[in-house]
Amino acid sequence: MDGLFHRAEHLALARDNREVGPVASALRLLERRDEDPLKAAHLAALRYQFSHDSTAAETAFEQLGKVDVTAGEIVDQAGCKSLLGWLSVAAMLRQHANWQALQTEIMPDFVAAVSDMTAACDPLEELWQGATRLAAGIVFEHEGFRQMGAGAYRIGVDHVIHPEGFLKGIVDVESVEPTYAKQVSGACALVVMAEMATHAGLDLWSYDNRGVSPVTATTYLLYYYYYPEHWRWSDGLSPDDAAAAVAGEGAFIEMVNRRHPLRGVEQLLAEMRPMFCASGGGLTTLTHGLAPPKKRRWRLL
Repeated sequence: MDGLFHRAEHLALARDNREVGPVASALRLLERRDEDPLKAAHLAALRYQFSHDSTAAETAFEQLGKVDVTAGEIVDQAGCKSLLGWLSVAAMLRQHANWQALQTEIMPDFVAAVSDMTAACDPLEELWQGATRLAAGIVFEHEGFRQMGAGAYRIGVDHVIHPEGFLKGIVDVESVEPTYAKQVSGACALVVMAEMATHAGLDLWSYDNRGVSPVTATTYLLYYYYYPEHWRWSDGLSPDDAAAAVAGEGAFIEMVNRRHPLRGVEQLLAEMRPMFCASGGGLTTLTHGLAPPKKRRWRLL
């Protein structure tokens, strides 16, 4: 079963490697009943996909049916991330027998909310609005939203990611705090757009600007995770601050590392796994924590 950020083969690989470290740690988290409705619904929908758990599907449907989405009220990053998270839950339920009825119930409100989003105030908000539009376009097969999201991604790559890796207009702004957390969040928005687009037949991962891409932004934040004292965009970035930012929205690092192995990422993964962010890729240690086996090359002797 596919989701917004993963395909059936991602879960199949995890099932075949239940005892392997990353997967084993993620499975323990998968069984957790979180008090936060969005996190609980995401984990339930993923349990349904991973274990064919019909009770978990019912839980996810129940939580999704309670979501109150009002057109014109998605006005900030928090609102975009919440809506994106619920769209991710919906995506994991699309192959369930009850999906059509729920889609009829929630689609008008969700589409209206995305259509009426207030214009973004800053580049980081623009990235999250783009991610939300792209997600809605994929889940509800709305080509207009898909193209708007893809356009936001390309603008972000072309104009927001500096060749060094920092996010222009997001971290290099006077008196803006917390800049490192904003770097993590912006990189997250870009990566989830690229990943979800790929699973919907739209290749954004191959789009770069003279070699600059979300991988560049991820590599930049990874360096300062290890050396926070050298972070130049605000004073006093501590190891705890850097760790908190990555713990909050850094689950996307698993997705980047699966496609483009990151040098020196092993320590971060050892400290942070299992990585989970309901609005930023989901339980990525389960879905993306293992690299697919390399295809064997056959040679004629």
